[in-house]
Amino acid sequence: MYLSILIVIASLVVFYLDPLGLITTLYKVLVLLAGLVVAGLVFFKTPQGNRLAIFAKETKIELRKVVWPTRNETVKTTGMIMVAVIIVAIFLWIVDAFFSWIVQLLTN
Repeated sequence: MYLSILIVIASLVVFYLDPLGLITTLYKVLVLLAGLVVAGLVFFKTPQGNRLAIFAKETKIELRKVVWPTRNETVKTTGMIMVAVIIVAIFLWIVDAFFSWIVQLLTN
């Protein structure tokens, strides 16, 4: 894992500092991308990378089991939420007006 971090840092150093002063922007980007790919390959050979790969596979399997709502259910739920938001907004507007009126009475 530490080796992959060092590869990423070395790629970033070459990209930003350009130690030789001869590298064009295209080559800097290519070196950075190559460094990231190599660091990723090195990382996935470590135990942490192996666990991450297993986690990703299990996540993909679990996502297949999710029951997604239909379009009709989504539209109805969105409509109910919009009505609830409007009701709460009106309530808060009334409460704010009431408290503003009370403060105005007390300050005059």
